[in-house]
Amino acid sequence: MKKTDALRANRARMKREFDAQSKIGRFGKTGLARIAFTPEYNRVRELVRGWMDAAGLKTRVDAVGNLFGRKEGKGKGLPAVMAGSHLDSQNPGGRFDGPAGVLTALEAVRRIGETGAAHDHPLEVVAFIGEESACGITTFGSAVLSGEVGVKQMRAAVHPPTEKSVYDALRAAGGHPTRAKSCILPKKSLKAFLELHIEQGVILESARVPIGVVDTVVGAHRGTVVFNGVTAHSGGQTMPHRRDAAMAAAEFMVAMESTARRAPDRHRMTLTFGVMSAQPGWVSIVPGGAEISFDLRSKSAAASGAMLARMKKTLERIRKKRGVRGKVNLSMKHSPCPASPGIRRALARAAEETGYSRLTLASGGIHDACRIATLCPIGMVFVPSVKGLSHTPAEFTKFSDLVAGAEVLAAAILRLADKKVKA
Repeated sequence: MKKTDALRANRARMKREFDAQSKIGRFGKTGLARIAFTPEYNRVRELVRGWMDAAGLKTRVDAVGNLFGRKEGKGKGLPAVMAGSHLDSQNPGGRFDGPAGVLTALEAVRRIGETGAAHDHPLEVVAFIGEESACGITTFGSAVLSGEVGVKQMRAAVHPPTEKSVYDALRAAGGHPTRAKSCILPKKSLKAFLELHIEQGVILESARVPIGVVDTVVGAHRGTVVFNGVTAHSGGQTMPHRRDAAMAAAEFMVAMESTARRAPDRHRMTLTFGVMSAQPGWVSIVPGGAEISFDLRSKSAAASGAMLARMKKTLERIRKKRGVRGKVNLSMKHSPCPASPGIRRALARAAEETGYSRLTLASGGIHDACRIATLCPIGMVFVPSVKGLSHTPAEFTKFSDLVAGAEVLAAAILRLADKKVKA
């Protein structure tokens, strides 16, 4: 299919801006260590704000540091169509996760303005602050906008780079945490929200498809599993008499991984044990205690619930077999977040109009879009990640795929900004 030329991205400008932001907070040759509430973060936000100003957008930074650029539409009093992502990184992370979504949204809205394309609804570009967990609170800026995070949570969370509370780190960076409630967006202020993001997986690259239309952002459960056995001498205590908490944890992990691998593809289930410890933690001592973290994700809330139940049954089996007690402690729960059918149709239509092939897939990561989903319908566009790598300086997305994403985003935004089109 032949591409339409109307909203074709300015490639040279996009490349120049992407390279410029990548130099701020650089880690090594290809990575970023740009954490929210640091001088490096403030620098990149002001750089992007300057680009928004130059594009004729009306800019503002709210009390916690979210950046907005707005272009008014023909209609009066209509809710905005918003697009964007975040500018912060993991510590260290890559230069694509987050910034790709902000800069493609900026290019999309800028091209709409430069072509003189008419739109009823206002358009807004957003750069959320503190999406990454490296700042102390995951999806911080969008959670403040949706009213899910306030002063209490800021005081309780630690900002790892400074070891201050998030509240104090925000204040030291020039923010105003006491005014967090002023940041909350009224539900009728937004018609739709779109977020472009790198896939962070291999589906698009494997299929050689440049555009992914997300149908659901998976739900997530996080927590720990604690095991209690009996500490003993490594040479003195014979194998049949051991109540080894670490081996119980190992058996549990292998059993649960096997269960997760057997889950149907439609559930898009993943299970990760990312942190493991044994106590007292010495080579010549049989561990009397052990603790592991778990991260369980799935498109199906029912499947996640069944997996949590299976965890408890597996613990009971191990208790009887090894004489080691175990307990599941749940610390976080996010329900699956479906994308709006109307926005999915707009994105599919936009891909057709711009001539890019697409496929439908789920998001395995939690994004700012999930927070904004409490305010308005949401949709997500994925572009390929080379080898599926992300949250590492090695993450990479081809520039041609960023251009494709910007052009699809522009066409979808323009369509949704028509008051006759439902989100």
